[in-house]
Amino acid sequence: MARNYSLWFKCVASYTLTGGIGSISCGALLGAIGAVTGHPTSGPLAMSCISAISLALAARERGWVRWDLPERKRQTEKYWAHDFGFPMAFAMWGFHIGLALVTRITFGGLWILVALAIMSGKPSLGAVLMLAHWLGRALPVWVAPRLLCDTRSARGETDVVGAEAAPYRHLASLGLLAGALLAASLAISGVVEGEG
Repeated sequence: MARNYSLWFKCVASYTLTGGIGSISCGALLGAIGAVTGHPTSGPLAMSCISAISLALAARERGWVRWDLPERKRQTEKYWAHDFGFPMAFAMWGFHIGLALVTRITFGGLWILVALAIMSGKPSLGAVLMLAHWLGRALPVWVAPRLLCDTRSARGETDVVGAEAAPYRHLASLGLLAGALLAASLAISGVVEGEG
């Protein structure tokens, strides 16, 4: 049992660490793109755009509108576990998924973070935004063993995750709606400050 826990810990720790490295790299690059293009902004127009995009994504998560998210329809390679062993495979999976934009994107909120990272024009802010996103993705991997019974098969765990997709989509839509309201309030306050 202790040996299994040790392997699990090594795998999850390497997954989290390398995913963090990937997400920081992605965020810094996005912020640098914003700086190079010379259009970093957080003004009323930019916040209005973020608000509108957030509302559209919230409607998508609720199922009121349908469209495919821009994504690379690719998953991490399963054979890495066989070829490299579990700890190294988890490290590779973490880095690949941590890059965020090179695999499938299930929920649209990521695109708001991408837009904010680019609009900031600051590699450090982009890195922080994407790292926060990664930590939110990695946390369930740390707590899943406590939430799921040890007696469940891998198939059973997949069924549990699938069963939770609808409530998660509703929760994601609420987060996007909150982001839309925040961006709209920032846009309005920016207009008011500009008038003053």
